[in-house]
Amino acid sequence: MGGLFLRRFLSDHAAWSRRADVFLVLLAVLGILLHLLSESTRHLKEQPHLDEKIAAATRVESCFQAIREVRMGTPASMDPENDPEASGLIGQEFTPTTTDRGILEAKLTSVNPNFAALFVQYYHDMDLEEGDAVAIGTTGSFPALNIAAIVSAEELNLRPIVIASVGASMWGANDPEFTWLDMESLLNARHLIQTRTVAASYGGSNDRGRGLSPDGRAKLRAAIVRNGVPPLTRPTLDESIDARIEIFDREAGADGIRAYVNIGGGAASIGTSLNGNLIPAGINETLKPYNWTQRGALHRFARRGLPILHILRVQSIALDYGFPVAPETVPSVGEGNIFFREVYDLRIAIPAFLIYALLCFGVLRSRHRAASAARELVIPAVTSPQA
Repeated sequence: MGGLFLRRFLSDHAAWSRRADVFLVLLAVLGILLHLLSESTRHLKEQPHLDEKIAAATRVESCFQAIREVRMGTPASMDPENDPEASGLIGQEFTPTTTDRGILEAKLTSVNPNFAALFVQYYHDMDLEEGDAVAIGTTGSFPALNIAAIVSAEELNLRPIVIASVGASMWGANDPEFTWLDMESLLNARHLIQTRTVAASYGGSNDRGRGLSPDGRAKLRAAIVRNGVPPLTRPTLDESIDARIEIFDREAGADGIRAYVNIGGGAASIGTSLNGNLIPAGINETLKPYNWTQRGALHRFARRGLPILHILRVQSIALDYGFPVAPETVPSVGEGNIFFREVYDLRIAIPAFLIYALLCFGVLRSRHRAASAARELVIPAVTSPQA
């Protein structure tokens, strides 16, 4: 009797196992169909503030074109390997006003008008409103990003207050005859921007051009003078930082500075090059309490509880927002997920996932129970008849 029960059970279990295998195949097919259904709902979703982003990026593109036209035929624009599009925004490796090492790929990445859209998003994320004063510390290292930050602020009717370090790292605005201040003056003359730098230092080590030759410092001084910008020269870095804070506060007026933007690695802005790597790129509501070797204007404003926007490590920022790294051509306006982002219709994707997960769980659980029951079956002992 027991043997007959065992054979019947095992026969039923084998039949169930075969059916379970069929169920698993059907589940696999169903999974593919549900995946295709979810994929069919994928679409581009408009990101917030799209009109402002498009307007800012379009104006930055016009700024780039103006600089390109002026620079056409100069040594900086006749290097198709290092500046494939002859943008005029990529400088040379070494000039008398080159202050630091620079990475060409980062500079090429920055020549993208769509960074203006990213600044629009940053400004909104910092809860800035029309009329708010924004302190911007620029250098000559990333002229394209300087333009993007200023144009975006103007598009949102903010009040950008700019203090510049005129020197530039390799591949930046390091042509002594066409520095960042010269670019800014050109864009003002073309009525493409309204903001003017309110003070300018040499930049470089200690913000005083240390490491440059006397001729290099003289060329920076000449650039400041010919562009009519008040020079910011102090005997020590701390005094230069104090002067910057005083100028920012004076220009902001009674309402004060509402946010601080740092672009590049200017000593008076971030303190030291090491600090630039310790501060996360993007918006910082607070700074970590490191034992900073040197604090810059950025740290001073952070102590006030103001949001800090730190723009460095440009390639990593670009990758986060779908911008190309060191492209051969300048991207067109509207490229990048800062404008549109691929999304799924969650009203379909989530139910499809839940249904499939529940079916898989039910089949696998039933199969597991059947297998456990087979292993735990006790075969009754068979006794021989008495003689």
